[in-house]
Amino acid sequence: MDQPFGRRKMIAALILAIVAMPVFFLSVRAFSAWRAGYSWAEMDWDGKGRTTIVDFLKAAEIGKRPILVNGQQCFEYYLHRDRLVVKTVCPP
Repeated sequence: MDQPFGRRKMIAALILAIVAMPVFFLSVRAFSAWRAGYSWAEMDWDGKGRTTIVDFLKAAEIGKRPILVNGQQCFEYYLHRDRLVVKTVCPP
C-alpha cells in the first residue's frame, strides 16, 4: 500500500520549499523597492548611466534626505542600516 506521504511526495515538497523561499524573498524585496518611491533614473546608485534590476532591488534599503551643499538644495541617498552615503544629487 502507498504511504500517505511517500518518498516522492516528500522530495517534491522539499524541492518546492527550496524554490519557494527565494521567490518569496525576491517578491518581498521587489515590493519594498517599488514602495520606496524612486523613479527608475534615480535608482542608478553607482552612476553607470543605466538602472539595472539589481539597482531596483537595492532601492529597498536606500533612503533619501534633503541636504544643503554650498547653499544649494540637494538630495543625499544613504543606506538605512549604517547611514553611509550612496550618492548625492544636486539639481543643475
